[in-house]
Amino acid sequence: MSKNKKTILVNGALGKMGEAIVSLCKNSKDIQVKYAIDSPKHKLIGESLYSDKDRKRFKLEDVKVTKIPLKFSADLIIDFSTPNSALSLARKAGEFKIPFVTGTTGFTSKQIVELRKISNKTPILQSYNMSLGINLLRKIINDNINYFANTDLEVTETHHKDKVDSPSGTALLLADSISKSLGRKSGALINFRGKSSSIKRKKGEIGMSVIRGGDIVGEHKVSSFGYKENIYLTHQALDREVFASGSINLGLKLMKKKKGFFSVQDLI
Repeated sequence: MSKNKKTILVNGALGKMGEAIVSLCKNSKDIQVKYAIDSPKHKLIGESLYSDKDRKRFKLEDVKVTKIPLKFSADLIIDFSTPNSALSLARKAGEFKIPFVTGTTGFTSKQIVELRKISNKTPILQSYNMSLGINLLRKIINDNINYFANTDLEVTETHHKDKVDSPSGTALLLADSISKSLGRKSGALINFRGKSSSIKRKKGEIGMSVIRGGDIVGEHKVSSFGYKENIYLTHQALDREVFASGSINLGLKLMKKKKGFFSVQDLI
């Protein structure tokens, strides 16, 4: 371990996002992986950490894949795992005062409340998308909400065939951001079109649709249907490195905070 680099703990290190983060850290001048955490049931627990980005496998011989340790020290935690695993690690982050970045999706409202409580002890960044492009898309919509408020809005998301949660956390983030800009309560008038229905569109509702297939990293489209004209705003992620680099760079900024609950837009 280099003494000049910041150390991170990566939770979900053997997942697709975890490997993207490890790949970037391998050649980083600023940050290095100190702990690689994954499910206790994973067959590679106890083995050297590896990454398989673009079929170029390498090993970090001095980093073993482990379950969440009872005690540890690091400058930063980056988490892309499951809600239960993320929350368990967040409790440790609060105990040891380690800045905590989580891009895990699927949190319940109760779990978010607990994360907010933990942020009274250590800084926490929670976001369903670490991409600067997605957050620019949110800003474009929010800055022009007076126009979009008078149109029919639909959010469509497309991901690879193996993605489990539906709709994606980013799609929910976009819809929720629009709702808040319209002065509504979180989740108000959001209609997930995942089931057949004979009920017509309600005035002001935000529709959500999902597509799963192939190896698509992520595509989100906000469609605005107005009077005799339509607007389509689309963001495509072509590589998970977009989210990995975003989480690392935002994590470095989070390290300058003492405590608090942050979004991407708070730090950019």
